[in-house]
Amino acid sequence: MKQRIVTALVGFLLLTTTLLLGFVRPAFLLRTVQAKPAYMDRYNRDAYAKRELIGKCTVCHVGRGGDTRNDFGEAFEDAGYRISPKLRKKFPALFEHEVSAGSSEERK
Repeated sequence: MKQRIVTALVGFLLLTTTLLLGFVRPAFLLRTVQAKPAYMDRYNRDAYAKRELIGKCTVCHVGRGGDTRNDFGEAFEDAGYRISPKLRKKFPALFEHEVSAGSSEERK
């Protein structure tokens, strides 16, 4: 009788441990997404942001976005999450051409 109880208890503990690890371990393996919609808003509100890129996570992130940052995302962080003329000049594919004061294009 004692052996049956011990066997049942060991079986119960193994089953419980297996189930617990099955749920807890994946929770620790999940990566935290660091995308910030407020930063996307800064790009979206920029006067020189390309219209076709507004609302796209891939402006700052690789792939579908929200995970690894691309070169612009890294530079944006390094700039204190501010978009400056220097940043626009370094990444012209993400911004409309910025017209400088007194240029011939401004006079047209």
